[in-house]
This record gives sequence, structure tokens and C-alpha cells, in this order.
Amino acid sequence: MSPLPRWLGIGAVALFASLASAQPEPAAEPEQVFVDALSSPKYYVKGEYKAIRAVMAEYFAKKYDADIRAAFDDDYDALAKFLKDNPDVRDTFFTALNDDDNIPEALAIFRAIYKLGPDKLKTHANVAIAICVVWDKPNDVYEYVGHQWRTRSTLPIDPKTIGWKENYEYLLAHEGDLKGVVQNLPWEFLVHMVNNRTPQAERDWAIKNYIKKRAGIGANYKEIVYDDEMLRTEGIKGVGKADCRLTGQEYTLASIKKYGGVCAQQADFAARVAKSIAVPAEYISGEGNSGGRHAWVMWVEIKSVTKEKIDFAMMSEGRYSGDQYYIGHLVDPKSGKPMTDRDMERRLTTIGIAPSNARHADLMMRMYPYYKEKKALTGKQQLAFLKGVFEIFPQCERAWIEMSKLAQDGETIVPLDAVTLANRVFTSFSNFPDFSWALFDPLLTSQKDKAQRSAVFEKAVLKYEALGRPDLACACRLKWAEYLEDAKDYKRAADGLAQTISKFPAEGRYVPKVMDKLAEVCSKYKDGTKKLAKFYIDFLTIVPKTRGNTVTAYAVKVHQQAFDFFQANKMPKEAASVSVELKKLTGK
Repeated sequence: MSPLPRWLGIGAVALFASLASAQPEPAAEPEQVFVDALSSPKYYVKGEYKAIRAVMAEYFAKKYDADIRAAFDDDYDALAKFLKDNPDVRDTFFTALNDDDNIPEALAIFRAIYKLGPDKLKTHANVAIAICVVWDKPNDVYEYVGHQWRTRSTLPIDPKTIGWKENYEYLLAHEGDLKGVVQNLPWEFLVHMVNNRTPQAERDWAIKNYIKKRAGIGANYKEIVYDDEMLRTEGIKGVGKADCRLTGQEYTLASIKKYGGVCAQQADFAARVAKSIAVPAEYISGEGNSGGRHAWVMWVEIKSVTKEKIDFAMMSEGRYSGDQYYIGHLVDPKSGKPMTDRDMERRLTTIGIAPSNARHADLMMRMYPYYKEKKALTGKQQLAFLKGVFEIFPQCERAWIEMSKLAQDGETIVPLDAVTLANRVFTSFSNFPDFSWALFDPLLTSQKDKAQRSAVFEKAVLKYEALGRPDLACACRLKWAEYLEDAKDYKRAADGLAQTISKFPAEGRYVPKVMDKLAEVCSKYKDGTKKLAKFYIDFLTIVPKTRGNTVTAYAVKVHQQAFDFFQANKMPKEAASVSVELKKLTGK
């Protein structure tokens, strides 16, 4: 028997003993295998990934037996033997599927890939699995027809005719050119490669022109000449009616390269070229601090791949820092649901750090809801389970989310441990502050001591400010100010709000909300109004008034806020001064 994890101790031994001594549940439900497995300490140690994977695969085979038989049809016996002879392929495939997938369709695609050659499937299992979990819902696959419509160009081939088979056969046929990438990368990375409707001729063009430029491939975003006239006339005539260099031309990779486009075409070109030469990449869009929409490319720069680790960097091109695109958006190739680029990077990073441990922990958490219910786990038993998952993989996303839910009962996790967990989530996700912020306040639920809670929030907001993330810093500062208000520490709340506002004077999306809160807090303590008056006078001098040659709505808004404040507080001299600036900005 494998040794118990070091965190378990005598209490956990008693927990396992009590769970194991209970009467066995009837084996009527496929999920019973979860209870049997998670009642044993064997699965709570590193190195047992394949064992826990086999448990989940067994569950899948039982639950979806009818779907498997229907999808495999006349090939059922042959495929059953193939899967039995190749347990790694079977177990990885079965555990890759979940409720996000169209399981009958994924199984049907797997059968079709098998019929293209069992030996190829065996050696290229990861790309086959990626194709199954992406193309089971083809309507969710990345589509570029919108770019063709917008530029009023033509399509030589309907992208809808390009499906899973074209992706699979192309990647295998060009494996020599692609340096065996499709064999080496896990399916979690490959889903960002096979969600590609680019026709074969265009992929051939990409290989011919860019295969030697795979390192830093996203830089080709800059090769697409920006179509200023398209941008200008869209503002006059509307989207889909502009004068574009691509109008009347074929919308192909070669044509985009020749004629150019705006950021959307730059990002589409760069993402599809990368996918075509076997580099996981995505078209990303987001909103800048001026409120404008923009598109850029993100790709996975692979450095080395082993069974123990994928060493890579998540790169981007076109994400201009001056406009502060903190979060980008895309569609998850597997689930078809909206996701952020931060989610994409975090999930790939967790797989890259330690693929076996990451999958091991995730599978345990997929089994956990049923296990928790059937065993009627107490809060303390749930806490022990989650700590065990962290021993296997500290960055397990599902475990942290479940921990934050558990913390909200305010009783299971004692105050001191709540602070420890809040600090630990920052450490575990130091490069992914969006995720840590989502968990931060719930984890602190049981910590009612105002000084303790305030200290943790101060540490958090300073970290977000240091990371250059005003979106998170402002959200954290607003929440912290609420707690300080509850403690009637209005001056400290006002000082903190003013600090964050001054730190990010150009941030028009978030600063106005913080400014409103500052005004509210300053109204609650002696000399607060005077403090706010002085702050407005100093702050307005550092607010950027234009973006390029255009006056920003943000600059107008904060000047109007200041004017209203001075008027309401009978400060005519200050109000008159701001009024002059407002007239310059608005022309009124």
C-alpha cells in the first residue's frame, strides 16, 4: 500500500477507517466506482494518476455503454479490442470527455478516425482526442466568415466544408514538416490547433512561407499592413459597408498578406497561420481603456516537451500596452463556452507544470460531488479531502473553487486558516491574479477580525497595483473600503481609495467608480470634504484629456464630477476653474 500523505495524520486515518467500515452502497449506479476509489487512501498520493484515470474510464464505460455501442456500431468488437489493447488511449479519451461534450458525436468521430488507420490512431492519440472533443460540436469551432463579410471580399472555398477529417489528415500528412508536434503535445494544447477551418491550399501556403519562422510565429501579425481607409469609412458607412483593400478580393491568407486589413484581419491571419503550422494559437478580442474594441493573437511558444513537463511561454502580438487590454476573450475550443485569455493561459500552465499530477487532481475533483453526497461528508471531512487534493497538485482549479464554497459557511475553516488560505491562493496563482481575486473574499469569510481582514486586503491591493492591474486593484480597493466603512475607519478608507485613483489616472473604465466611492466616504468624516476638494484639484492635472487627437469621455466625466462636487459644496472659485476646463473639452 502506498504511504499516506504527510498532511493526513491520525485524524485522517480514522476518517478513512470510518468510511471504509460503513456498509457498501449498492452497485447500481456507475458513480459507485467513485465512492469505492475515494474511500481508499491509495489515490491521495502522487504517482497514482493512471489508477484514478482507470476509475474514471470505468465509470464512463458503464454510464455510456449504450452510446458507445451505438456509435461504434459494426466496429464495436474491433474497437473494443483496440481500446483494451491500448489502455492509455482508452483511458485518456474516456476521461477527456465530460458534460461539455456531445458524447455520441465524439464517439462517432473516434470510430471514423479508427477506420482511417488503427496504427495512426495509436501513435497520434492526442491529436485524435483533441479533434473528438473539439469537432463534436462543429458550430463552436473558430469561424472567420465574419471577417470576409466585413471586408466585402469573397470566399474561394466555404469554410464550413472543412471539418475534423481535413484537420486530422492534414496534420498527419505533414508531420515531417511539423516536426512531430502532434505526437508530443497533450490534447489540452492541441485543441487550440485543430479548431481550424482553413482550406488545405492556404495551409500549404502557410507551411511554405512560415514553417521556418515557427519561433515567434505570432509576430506575423505586424506583417499585415493596416487598412486606415477601412477604419475611417467604417465609422462613416458602418461595419460591412466600408472601403477596404480586400473588397472584391478572395479572403485567403495570401490575400490578407497582400492587401492588409484592420486588427481583426491581422489577428485572424496570425492565428490561422500558426494553427496551420501546428502552433496552438487563438484570435483574442478585448476592450481597451478608451472603450474601443481590439483584436490580437496569442500563441503557445513551446520550448521543450517531456512526460513530466511542458516548458512553454504564452505569447501575444498586437496587445498594445498603451490601451491596457487586461482581459481578452475567446471561445473555449472544447466546451464552446466563452472564456478569457487568462483562463486559457492558466489552464495550459497547470497542465504544463505537471501533466500527470494536474490531471490526477482534476479527476478526483470530478468524482468529488458524488462522493461527498453519498458519504454525507461533514465540513471537516470535506476540508480534509480538499487538502489531500492540494497535496497532489496545489494549483487544482476545481479544488480551490470548492474550497471557497466551503469557506463561506463561516465555520468549517477557522479564522487563522482562512487568512492562510487567502495568502496561499495568491502564492499558488501568483501569475493569475484574476483567479485569485475571484476566490479571495469568499476564503476570508470566517475571518471577522477587522484588523486581520484589513491587513490581508491591503496586501492584496498592493499586489494588484504592483502587477499593473487597475481593474483588480480598483475592485479590491472598493471591497476593502466597505470593510473599513463598517469599522467606521473613514479616513483610512479615503486615503486608500485616493492612492489607487492616483496610481492609475488614465484608467477610464474603473477609476470613476472608485471616485464615486471616495466622495461617499469623504462625506462621512470631519475634514473629508476639504480633503476631497484638494484631491480633485491635484488629480485633474494628471488625467489624460485625449487619446490621440480625440477628447475622451472619461476626461469629460471626471471634470464633470469635480464641477458638481464644487458646486454642491459652495466652492465657486474651484467650480469656475473646472468649468473653464470643461468648456475646452466639450467645446460648449
